[in-house]
Amino acid sequence: MVKLLSRLAWTVFVVLVAVLSGCDSSKSVLSVSARESANRVPAGESLLPIASAALEQTMAPRELFEAFKRAEEPGIRTHLIDLDGKPSMIVFEIDLALFEPLLVGVGQNARAGVTAGDAMARFDLRLIIGSGFVSELNSLSPVGLLQMNGSVLSELQRYGYTRILGVRSEGLGVVASREYHIGMFTSALQVGPGIVEEGKLDISERDLERPKYFRTFVATCGTRTLIGASQVPMHLHTLGKRLLEYLVEVELTCDEVVNLAGDREVILAMATDDESRLVYFGHPNTAKASLLGFRRR
Repeated sequence: MVKLLSRLAWTVFVVLVAVLSGCDSSKSVLSVSARESANRVPAGESLLPIASAALEQTMAPRELFEAFKRAEEPGIRTHLIDLDGKPSMIVFEIDLALFEPLLVGVGQNARAGVTAGDAMARFDLRLIIGSGFVSELNSLSPVGLLQMNGSVLSELQRYGYTRILGVRSEGLGVVASREYHIGMFTSALQVGPGIVEEGKLDISERDLERPKYFRTFVATCGTRTLIGASQVPMHLHTLGKRLLEYLVEVELTCDEVVNLAGDREVILAMATDDESRLVYFGHPNTAKASLLGFRRR
């Protein structure tokens, strides 16, 4: 009888494991599918507000670059950076004497976040880049420090993202997260990793073993700042190395370059002169926890 019960128990156990494994496997497939890196993001030019149909277009990198060039104005210069002979990054060079930075996001609209299109209209922004780091389960929950106009909405994480991107009316600053204290900046965002530190590449070649993603980044360059996005999924090591080479080519010096959230969180956009159209790379209608914008002084 004991042996019979043991066999019965074992049979039930095996069946349960098989059933549960099937459920777990199914969840795993969904999870992996949801977490797979993006292989394309929307890119184009559209009237505001942007209709859903417009987001089906995908401009080629050089075509998108030309659209951004047409939307330029004094104080903004657009760069297209090639890698191995192919367009790889679009970068805006911004004169901070003419444009001031502004961090926008959840603090100005409860916990609802902000879209690129809405932010452009509400805060009179000409340029926008995003986004700040967010949790995987809730894209509007900041991960690490988010300080808006002096109010801390999300606390600093001592471990993890290693840089603080600070915003003042006169410009941007980057400090190590361990050096940050309240009062250094009007607004601040925990980001990372650092791609360039004190003018030198700060990403190990071990990064080449990790997955490639679409990237957004910010560089501090004295009286100018650079904001940019990779047009193809890239390693941060590759991005940083090529960016430093390009800066030498155009005789521009940047001391710090930091990584913002990438993949599906990527957004780089410019409003046209009359603010009726938006040229964008990424998802302009998706709410973000935080976005960095620039408006004319």
